[in-house]
Amino acid sequence: MNRYFFALNLSHKCKRQLVRWRETELALPCRPVAEDNLHITLAFLGQLTDEQKHQLLSGAEVVAASLKNKAITPLNFDRLGYFKRPKVMYLANKQIPDWQNKLAAGLAKLAQQTGLTQEDRRYLSHITLYRKVNALPGTLPLANVLIPIDSFSLFQSLSTETGVRYQAVKSWRLTRLTRAG
Repeated sequence: MNRYFFALNLSHKCKRQLVRWRETELALPCRPVAEDNLHITLAFLGQLTDEQKHQLLSGAEVVAASLKNKAITPLNFDRLGYFKRPKVMYLANKQIPDWQNKLAAGLAKLAQQTGLTQEDRRYLSHITLYRKVNALPGTLPLANVLIPIDSFSLFQSLSTETGVRYQAVKSWRLTRLTRAG
């Protein structure tokens, strides 16, 4: 059975920008996340029944609609971090805007209402850059990557012969965009 999660979508242009930044500024001898798999998780869901999937798809419409009057500001990813246990290096935004917190909280609540367990901890907005990182380099570069967001999706994690691939099941537009500068 496949695993599912809600995540903010990154444009192809943003994904290429992140990969170039990663290769130029970090270039670690670890396993980089494939360009197509870069995303910003909002809520991890795990395995779903058909009924749960249907409820999540319907409920996500309501959550998306609750943001229709919110300004969807670009996200400024400005710090690197490390999860020791899964050995993951990530890029995070220190300042999480209200719209992003509201979206993540709304989707986590929806998951709970659907019978899915959600971790009881503060939301951490991040983009996983590398997996299987055994140790961090002595000095880390400063990060300042601005990412515009215009949609989120329910993603399915698919195992393939070439590795894991994330496929959008359904996407929702976040309509009131505010550009930086």
